Amino acid sequence: MAVAGLVRARKHQFGRQDVFGTKVAATRAYPFSGVPAVDLQWTDPEVDTGSIVPTVAPARGPGEFTAALTDPQLAYNNLPLLIDGIFGGNENPTGGAIETWVHTPSAVDPLDSQSLFTYEFFDDTSADEADQLGDGVLDSLEITGPDGLGALTTSMTWRFGSAANKSSTDSPVSGTVPTPALTVETNPALVYLKDMGLYIASTAAGLAAGQILNALHTFGLTITATRDDKRFANATQTFDVSDRSVTGFAVELALTLAKTDDTIGTGSESDAWFSDDAVDRYVRLDFISTKIISGSTPYSWQVDMPLRYYTREHAESEGNAVIVLTGHAWYDPGTFAGFFKSTIKNGLHASQLGSAAS
Repeated sequence: MAVAGLVRARKHQFGRQDVFGTKVAATRAYPFSGVPAVDLQWTDPEVDTGSIVPTVAPARGPGEFTAALTDPQLAYNNLPLLIDGIFGGNENPTGGAIETWVHTPSAVDPLDSQSLFTYEFFDDTSADEADQLGDGVLDSLEITGPDGLGALTTSMTWRFGSAANKSSTDSPVSGTVPTPALTVETNPALVYLKDMGLYIASTAAGLAAGQILNALHTFGLTITATRDDKRFANATQTFDVSDRSVTGFAVELALTLAKTDDTIGTGSESDAWFSDDAVDRYVRLDFISTKIISGSTPYSWQVDMPLRYYTREHAESEGNAVIVLTGHAWYDPGTFAGFFKSTIKNGLHASQLGSAAS
């Protein structure tokens, strides 16, 4: 008889919520790796008891509920969870068989509403043990285009406002957990670096003609959200977060580049970094898959952002010297009218991400 609790039997299921504080059934399973961290913050009191060993019972704190998850091969149909989870907006796609998800997060008032997710984590002991975490958002998201042009990898840090478990009497799950009959996509369209074009220009309008050829080895895109959780004394008799606001976004793009006329020398990207004044650049990462959604339309993902370079480092790629230019997105109130734009074409429907009044 096998010992229960197999690592390979773990599953990660998410569903988008309509209301803060109300968990929902999961709508899709994702092929992630990692585990949630539920810290109830039990703390012993600093009191004198006549004993050198803790004697008085500890008190529970508000708790901290997170999940550090990874995806070793990013799929186009998994992108909406990540982009909506970090930026919010409760975006829904347009289309049908071919869905288009557009995210243009706001940097100024009115800010976007935060998209919230319920997360179910369990294994083959789910009849007795399963985690259900509510009001989930992404605090950080890192997407890496690897050396060798392979599938993109993802690291993510989730934050949750509440935690429940099937083993808990005082914090039981809501509804049926885990949500039955959800399976991961078995043959997804993967986002490969081989399918990406890099475009850099001095204006957003110039991006289409600004392709940088024979230069990009790897890239790292890191998005961080700063958030503020609030807990109010509302006689609810729980430690759950009552509300949350987002107070900032930071977007960083690191490009590992061969030494070419576009990347070094006068008028190059290095020149834009080594400048007396910050130089405004616009960058596009344009992925077009060889896999078709429907008809003749391929899976695709396009990311545009205004960028200013902050650092340049020397590095190596096997026998060649390369440079690593790192820039930060900035809010352009002019023609770009934002700081980040993501356009995804895939086959994922709004109902598969979750309701959010879709």
